[in-house]
Amino acid sequence: MEKSHQKVLETDLSKDQLKVLKEAFNAFDKDKTGHIPTDVVGTILELLGHKLSEEELEEVIDEYDEDESGQIEFNEFVELASNYVEPEEDYDALRKELREVFMMYDKDAKGYIPLDTFKQILRELDGAVPEEELDDIVDEIDADGSGTVDFEEFMEVMTERDANKES
Repeated sequence: MEKSHQKVLETDLSKDQLKVLKEAFNAFDKDKTGHIPTDVVGTILELLGHKLSEEELEEVIDEYDEDESGQIEFNEFVELASNYVEPEEDYDALRKELREVFMMYDKDAKGYIPLDTFKQILRELDGAVPEEELDDIVDEIDADGSGTVDFEEFMEVMTERDANKES
């Protein structure tokens, strides 16, 4: 048991991410045996935002269900799922990178940038975004009508756009 627990600790996942995986695992471990059938792994990964083809899923299951029991333990599941869940370090690195971009445009260090500057950033990042979509993004982010975007709002839009590109 100790060895299995060690594997969990070696993942790059945060406590919150492990908690989400545990909740997903437990939802399918109805009898509380500590195992889930391999045929629900695809469903869980899909719920976490990762749809695998039948071939990919079969490969993944074969790799982690070495004894071919048709069951996967939680620690094996964490190891498997960690291939599909971004470590929070990536999020922290992204946040730092976006902070630097934001500060380049917030030259006076006021903590916000004007909406037209924000639209300019979006255009520079993705010239293919239609003007109408830019307006929708700006309207959504400027719900308070301030005419500005602070870093948290900027971060929210940029990470949302990044996630949408990947899916």
